[in-house]
Amino acid sequence: MKKVGFVGLGSMGAPMAGRLVQSGYQLVAYNRTRVKTEPLRGRAEITSTQREVAEKADPIVLMLTDTQAVEDVLFSSQGMYERMASGKTIINCSTILPSASKKIADRLKRKNVGYIEAPVFGGPQMAARGELIVMAAGEREKYEEVLDVIRTFSSKVFYTGRVGTALSVKLGLNLIVAVHGQALAESMILARKTGVDPSLFVQILNSTGYKTTLSEEKGPSMVKGDFHPTFFLKHMFKDLNLIDETAKENKIFMPLTTQARISYLAASNLELEDKDYTAILKMLDELNKQS
Repeated sequence: MKKVGFVGLGSMGAPMAGRLVQSGYQLVAYNRTRVKTEPLRGRAEITSTQREVAEKADPIVLMLTDTQAVEDVLFSSQGMYERMASGKTIINCSTILPSASKKIADRLKRKNVGYIEAPVFGGPQMAARGELIVMAAGEREKYEEVLDVIRTFSSKVFYTGRVGTALSVKLGLNLIVAVHGQALAESMILARKTGVDPSLFVQILNSTGYKTTLSEEKGPSMVKGDFHPTFFLKHMFKDLNLIDETAKENKIFMPLTTQARISYLAASNLELEDKDYTAILKMLDELNKQS
């Protein structure tokens, strides 16, 4: 069984890496914060540098916070690029700017290093169960070569074509989640301000054809004021910035994106960035206290 590399063992990366181990792959893993490697201790080879991953493993999965983090891991003075042999493949599961992903693919290609863009949709629990939805883009031949690796942490994989397209799909999905989250929060506040118990509103909503996974899974916790993060509000705000930048690059008018971005910025300014994205409700509560 080949050795697979994994860089980035955060709330999503750790369960994804765990799925690879459970599926029988030998894993070579690195994370900047060493304590996050502990769940894999004794189950995978933990390296002290990302360059060791580049030397020992193929393919290498990246699950990092943002565009800068991916570029640093690959191309900084301590990055993997200089130690990657021709013919290896990067599977980038991080949500980054589509145009930046294209530039990364082009730079890796100069060294004959393959690049598959493979952002994921779903939370940590879905990752642990191997039920993520993956959108994959890049050279079809390389995609076929690494598909078995991707399938260890996913229930469905969609091939979208050239690099950049998978990330465009991922950002579009996250825009829908962001807007739905705000709509649910505003509806709950409308109910409460007009004398209706928000928990009753959520119960009624979830009895209709307009219920969503969000309203079913997040609605009850939002009523209780429980914003334990499965998807950080700061990450949602980051993705809305990526959507806004991609829209500008492609001259696309997206008014809902602009409005949602402003709302999640306001929530960030209230120091809610390390809570779940549904803490947008708490921001709206604060603004409506005097009304």
